[in-house]
Amino acid sequence: MPKTVIWAGVGVALAGGILVATAPLALNAWWAPNTTEWLSAIGVLEIVVAIARTVLAPLGAALIAGGLVMVYIDRRLRGDGISDRPRRWRFPPPQDA
Repeated sequence: MPKTVIWAGVGVALAGGILVATAPLALNAWWAPNTTEWLSAIGVLEIVVAIARTVLAPLGAALIAGGLVMVYIDRRLRGDGISDRPRRWRFPPPQDA
């Protein structure tokens, strides 16, 4: 599962980076807003692409970080020796004054 999350994060981050780099040029190259209807359509599409450009790169980074945390926790919980197991913090004994 962690490898899947990490690779999904890499894919989402790359898609976000490609979208940031190419979306404005692609929208202007593919659609010429020469009528009012096309101008409205390109306006809506630019809003959708702007939201996707804003969300995809941080989402990819968060997925990669989450996958790395899962790998770390899996390694800690899978430890064979007593020294490899997670350590629990306990309150110190009360000090009599």
